[in-house]
Amino acid sequence: YYMWAFALLSVATIPFMGFATAIEMKTFLGADEGDDEKAGENSSGGILVETLLNIRTVSALTLEEQRHEDYVRALRNSDPYYVRTSIKSGMASGFSILIQQWTNALQFWWGGWLIFNYPNQFSFDDFLISMFALLFSLFALGASSVGATDRKEAEKSAGRIFYLLNRKSSIDPLSDEGKTFEKEA
Repeated sequence: YYMWAFALLSVATIPFMGFATAIEMKTFLGADEGDDEKAGENSSGGILVETLLNIRTVSALTLEEQRHEDYVRALRNSDPYYVRTSIKSGMASGFSILIQQWTNALQFWWGGWLIFNYPNQFSFDDFLISMFALLFSLFALGASSVGATDRKEAEKSAGRIFYLLNRKSSIDPLSDEGKTFEKEA
């Protein structure tokens, strides 16, 4: 039996690692607060998407500077407490990594203690086998849970995609209104 005592500690730390990973994913990927209704086309994301989708028209009409100013204005208006939000996000990310690294340190300490105090029962190879089995199991669990989504979240995401596809862009390349260039014969 490859270091059963190490396996017990590893199984005991899995909930802490799961909690830390959940915090990390929420920090990096963000949580959906449902503010999509009010954001719309005047948000920084809406301006960016509209500009990128119609980049030829923006370039042809030399609207790059105006779209840049609109984007900067939307960014300034998007989160007036961006410093506080950034500090919270950094602390959550740091706390997540702290839990993960302390868990790894505990596992390495416990494995070393077992090898040092019970050299006839456990070897370094046993420790490596146990540690890699745990790591690869966690990697497989993480990779398999990536595709598992909540049904309501999937419906919200589909709704956001359909909203973007169905809305009328304020930049219409086929319109006769606005600035035009004279064709040379």
